[in-house]
Amino acid sequence: MKLSSATVLCIVVLALAGCSAPAAGAPTPSRSSAAAAAAAPVTTPGIVDGLPADCNGLFRGLETFVSPDGSLKLNPAWKSGPGTLRSIADGFGTYDPTLAGMLSADPGVICDWAPATGPSTTFLTTQLRQVDDATRQAALTRLKELGWGCSAEYDGEWCLTDDSHTGVSIGESQFLGRGVWLASDWNNAGPETYTPRLLQTLFG
Repeated sequence: MKLSSATVLCIVVLALAGCSAPAAGAPTPSRSSAAAAAAAPVTTPGIVDGLPADCNGLFRGLETFVSPDGSLKLNPAWKSGPGTLRSIADGFGTYDPTLAGMLSADPGVICDWAPATGPSTTFLTTQLRQVDDATRQAALTRLKELGWGCSAEYDGEWCLTDDSHTGVSIGESQFLGRGVWLASDWNNAGPETYTPRLLQTLFG
């Protein structure tokens, strides 16, 4: 069958159109770049809302500082094991029942330094939690009622009491500021620069 000139021209045009490259458009993202865009932000392990999430994070690298002779262990099973009940009298970072009631309402992270073998007259408890302004003010009011000495540190108030007249150091340290409550009580344990060192760890 003989094709007309018009038909031949049409076929040639269609063939050229089918073989031509597609029009240039926006580049298609590669799989790797698309995956990177959808990746979740990286978070620092062991940190929640800017605070250490556990005792290991809070005391990392400070074991020898807290207990130079190694006699105190962090969270021994008899003291801090699963199911261990904490009493208002001695389970939190204070000996004062009023402050203990506030601390127990939202415990946060509680860390015990004590002998691995069992109860002893040498121990140290530190509690780290977030604190709202109302609780902070109530705690500071109570500390003033107790007559503790307080000073400004790290944009907060650091209050301290220590009784060593019996030859045994028994004391407490309470820091409230920057949305944080760092509470510690001890019996014959803990270096003098204990709280300042922890504050440096937290705030730099």
